[in-house]
Amino acid sequence: MLVDFKLLSDSSKLWVFQSDKIISPSNQKFLINEISPFLNDWSSHGAEIKSSFEIRYDLFLIVSVDEEINSASGCSIDKLTNFIIHLSNEIGVDFFNRLNIAYKADSEKINLQSLSDFKTLISKAEINEESIVFNNLIKTKKDYIEHWEVQLKNSWHKTLLT
Repeated sequence: MLVDFKLLSDSSKLWVFQSDKIISPSNQKFLINEISPFLNDWSSHGAEIKSSFEIRYDLFLIVSVDEEINSASGCSIDKLTNFIIHLSNEIGVDFFNRLNIAYKADSEKINLQSLSDFKTLISKAEINEESIVFNNLIKTKKDYIEHWEVQLKNSWHKTLLT
């Protein structure tokens, strides 16, 4: 059952799918038109799943499941993963490349760098512990609201400073 994202509880399970490139407006429309009916019909062992999604910064597909009523089973999560892979192939992006790092540069512009280039920018002091990064390892809607966009020093990214 697809619902408004705001209606999901803070404890809702959440996944961040980061694209390897900016998602064009036409591809965003395609994603919305495809994922809306998928989530509306998505179920776990025959029970509907209360879920929602957002596209943020033309780069991130956020999917969340409110498990207060019904939990997402391993099979239903696999179904979601396979559907996201299908969408990736349809629009020519990679939502599963974990070696790209997104961060905010001056003036709130979102940049995307390979892990090796990101480390180089750290060594050149172009990125530092105060830089805003996206912690895609978050697990709940509450973490998404409070800890997704954080200073590098407050994320797993801090391990790259050494």
